[in-house]
Order: sequence, then structure tokens, then C-alpha cells
Amino acid sequence: MSKTLDIVIADLKDRELKGLRTYGVTVDRDDYSHLDWLIESYQETLDNALYLQKAIQTEKKRLCQI
Repeated sequence: MSKTLDIVIADLKDRELKGLRTYGVTVDRDDYSHLDWLIESYQETLDNALYLQKAIQTEKKRLCQI
């Protein structure tokens, strides 16, 4: 396995533990419908878009200063 894959696996495990500590459940929960999961994923994707755009803006600003 690649070092990158090892990092991703470790991050996934850490993320699940954080969710378990925060919400008391894993994604194996039974109280979410298919629609709930779709909405959750959509909201996470929107958050990710914000993070990516902020990183792009920061990197563009950094590159212009060089």
C-alpha cells in the first residue's frame, strides 16, 4: 500500500472516532433515511466547496506576492 493510502485510512478512522465522540453514533445508525444521507452529503460538499475556494484564494494571493 502507498503511504498516501495509509494516511487516508488513518484519517477515516480518526474521523469516525470524532463522530462517535461528538454524536454518539457511527454511520451505521438506523435513524437516517436515504434522503437524510443525501442531504448530509450535500451539506458536507458545500462546506468542502467553501474550503477549496478559500484555499484557492489564499494560494493565488501567495503566488502574486512572490
